[in-house]
Amino acid sequence: MSVCSTDDEYCQNLINAFANILPNLIIKGDAEEPFYEAPTANTHAILYFRSNYPRSLLHEMSHYCLAGDRRRALDDFGYWYAPCGRTAEEQQRFEEVEARPQGLEKAMCEIVGLKFSPSLDDFSGRPASESFLQELELAYQEMRENPPSTANKVLSGLRNYWETNGLGHNHTVQVE
Repeated sequence: MSVCSTDDEYCQNLINAFANILPNLIIKGDAEEPFYEAPTANTHAILYFRSNYPRSLLHEMSHYCLAGDRRRALDDFGYWYAPCGRTAEEQQRFEEVEARPQGLEKAMCEIVGLKFSPSLDDFSGRPASESFLQELELAYQEMRENPPSTANKVLSGLRNYWETNGLGHNHTVQVE
């Protein structure tokens, strides 16, 4: 069990860790909705996460890590978002694009000792599709074994920060 006892502690430790790993990214909590504000000629990018939820921060960081340079130049990474109340087809598209970021989020949760559960961002009562759960697990395995460069940098830095500061117990994610 991690020694972080509150969401506020988790968030502050995560913000501190990410500030060391990605110094040109500003992270702000307490947002009503998550949002990524792309950098301008005079400002750094800002990653807003919901309230003081550490899982929201990790989820948004996953999107940042996987977005790539072109998408990081666009507000909210250029992604579309359909709020709750999606059709079955819209939900399927959502699940198709969310499996990989949630696989990375699961790897980060493992490092910092947070319980992971898939997020459908849907309150219709529909369960997660088997294909989504399978793709999420495949993405998680990818992040453990061969993550893309920014994800690797973040996973390694996060693990190092957690170990150096005596915050965690479970560091089984293998990254180089």
